[in-house]
Amino acid sequence: MLIEQTLSSGMRLWVARPETDGPRPAVFLHHERFGPVKHSFESIEKIASDGYVGCLPDLYHRFDGDRGLLERAEARCDPTDEETLADLDESIAYLRTLDFVDADNIGMAGFCATGRAPILYAASRDLKGIAVFHGGVYERDYDPVYPGQGTVSAMIPTLSCPTFGAFGESDFLVSLENVQRFRTELEQHRKSYRIKIFANMPHAWGVDDDSGRFRPQEAEEAWRMMVSFFDEVFTDRWDTGRTVWQFDSDIAPDYDYETVVAQSQSS
Repeated sequence: MLIEQTLSSGMRLWVARPETDGPRPAVFLHHERFGPVKHSFESIEKIASDGYVGCLPDLYHRFDGDRGLLERAEARCDPTDEETLADLDESIAYLRTLDFVDADNIGMAGFCATGRAPILYAASRDLKGIAVFHGGVYERDYDPVYPGQGTVSAMIPTLSCPTFGAFGESDFLVSLENVQRFRTELEQHRKSYRIKIFANMPHAWGVDDDSGRFRPQEAEEAWRMMVSFFDEVFTDRWDTGRTVWQFDSDIAPDYDYETVVAQSQSS
């Protein structure tokens, strides 16, 4: 069941309710740079079919331009960190009014442009687990170019929960050097993580659209890994008194980010 709600700020929020009895943990699946589109709704309905409440807030609700431009990636919307925190606080406050939500078990996943949102939120608030897909570690996340956005490096020391990360070897927007930096900083600050680099995967390989990047087998594998991760954190199988580092990488020995970028531009 898909529920649409407009909150007091004017932000639209969609909730997908699983067909299960009793309160269930909730997982935010943030939209990509296009805003809430067909793929976004399919994602929260899919997580509901896995037994969790799916939540999708419109983090671009302050954008007053043509939403069609956003959906075609012809325009950008980059909320400040303060705005994102306010939107997610409001979203979670709403979820806690729903009797089918287990308010003590909330996780958050970000994709592409919203990859940094779970990191930001978990650095300031308590969550059970976060997931980051092909985002969150762009150059602009380490050297911010948009007003009101801080650095990911400054967020990592105060992360409140374990992190799952899924990245592609052939991603022309996320360098493996940045993924390695992310891993190193998580380890420096004794933060638990499970990260996988998928061989040959381009940017946004899990999105079934007309970009030509969709890889169904690897997309399903990454999804199952994410669901398994949330299963574990929601049932307290990650001991918060211990630090766990799990890194799985499958890359070419001569990997070169500039070559990846050049190949993406010529294809």
